[in-house]
Amino acid sequence: MLNSLSVVIPVYNEFENIPTVLDELLSYIPNIAQMYEIIVVNDGSTDCSDVILNEYTTRFPVVRVIHQDNQGFGGAINTGLINAQYEWIFYTDADKQFNLIELSEFIEYARHYDMILGYRISRAEGIRRWILALGMKYWNFFVLGMPLTIQDIDCAFKLMRRSVVQKSLPLVSRGNIVTTELLIRAINEHTRIKQIGVTHYKRQFGISKCGGIKDVIRVIFETFVLYRSLYFGNSRYSVSEA
Repeated sequence: MLNSLSVVIPVYNEFENIPTVLDELLSYIPNIAQMYEIIVVNDGSTDCSDVILNEYTTRFPVVRVIHQDNQGFGGAINTGLINAQYEWIFYTDADKQFNLIELSEFIEYARHYDMILGYRISRAEGIRRWILALGMKYWNFFVLGMPLTIQDIDCAFKLMRRSVVQKSLPLVSRGNIVTTELLIRAINEHTRIKQIGVTHYKRQFGISKCGGIKDVIRVIFETFVLYRSLYFGNSRYSVSEA
């Protein structure tokens, strides 16, 4: 069991999934952490997500909701990580595509590692998203030096030591490349990383917010923004293997 845990969840128009996700967290997290908080970042949702989230904050003091104007996926992650208070941070999405029970295996490695990263054993979105993910993996390797040993950069199932995350904050990325930035900065600090396969499920409600051509173009643009942030004016650092 962990001494303390902050759960960070970015939300954008997920009103159909929010109740199930929060109910599962509230039921499961007390079994793995002595103290805990659930931080939900409502990134400018235009549906009724804000109403549902406010109801949960009223009923459950451990649920903290941060409402902000839409800043993009990376902006929501950045806000959540900055506001996390406890020793460990668990990040997941609000789309209910993972099974929280699998987090128990991650806890077993918390004594020996600083980041325990989930990777999807089989992606549930189909071949197109798999091809995009593979392309991004090699793009990040050639442009940013991300080790190819990182199996699933953007998997939304990560357990991280807060002291390690703080070294990377604030993050400059505001789009989907935010997890690339977080990991490459952590790797540069010689962070101890463990990777564990997790089950990935199809969405039951809502639609994915990424994967279109606009997202690909934005990722390419943000890669060079990140490159400039990492390297401009500094000697190129070496990236160690995970």
